[in-house]
Amino acid sequence: GNSYTRFNDLAGLVSRLARSDPGGPRLRTAVEAAPGRSLRGHWEHRRSRNRIARGGWDDVVLQEQSLNAIEAPHEMFEYGRLLSESARASGARVILFETWARQEQSQVYEESAIRDPEQMFSRVEAAYTELGRLLDAPVAPVGRAWLRAVEEMPGTRLHRSDGTHPAVAGSYLSACVLYGTLSGRDPRQAGYRPRSMREVRARQIRELAARVLESR
Repeated sequence: GNSYTRFNDLAGLVSRLARSDPGGPRLRTAVEAAPGRSLRGHWEHRRSRNRIARGGWDDVVLQEQSLNAIEAPHEMFEYGRLLSESARASGARVILFETWARQEQSQVYEESAIRDPEQMFSRVEAAYTELGRLLDAPVAPVGRAWLRAVEEMPGTRLHRSDGTHPAVAGSYLSACVLYGTLSGRDPRQAGYRPRSMREVRARQIRELAARVLESR
């Protein structure tokens, strides 16, 4: 992935959720992420390819650059396929990390044909759904969880001030959805929360993530 999965140590959040779930697995995680990097960038950079090819992973999670699903879906499909083939050749399952819409006031809605977060998410979701179908790979519905959280938890700050990158609550929500997708477990069974987050808010986020996973 890129900064969407690197900010706030998303992989670490997933691992800590697993450790706090009495029936959960113990996860060893690693991240290959660079600012703005696309799936094509990972393929061409080779470090990610080499790390996948060495094997030892049960799952490889692929996250595309946030606008490529809209502006370059064919590129997303091509390099998603190549990375997926490499992962499966090494014995890993592939999971797709569906990204979220940018905040309502984001400049992207002024500079493109995308009108609002709902339209952006609809197009992102369609691209990930199609790639999941082509690869026969599950999609972690992170973007859908964010859209629901914006509607149901308006006081929760998911985005940073730039309107695109995740704040701590956004990364925590993403981690809950990803943990549930990876493990098949209910994220409500996990007790971990970031130190800066109140328990009542953490429970609301885990509950929302569980409902989104159940509705897939």
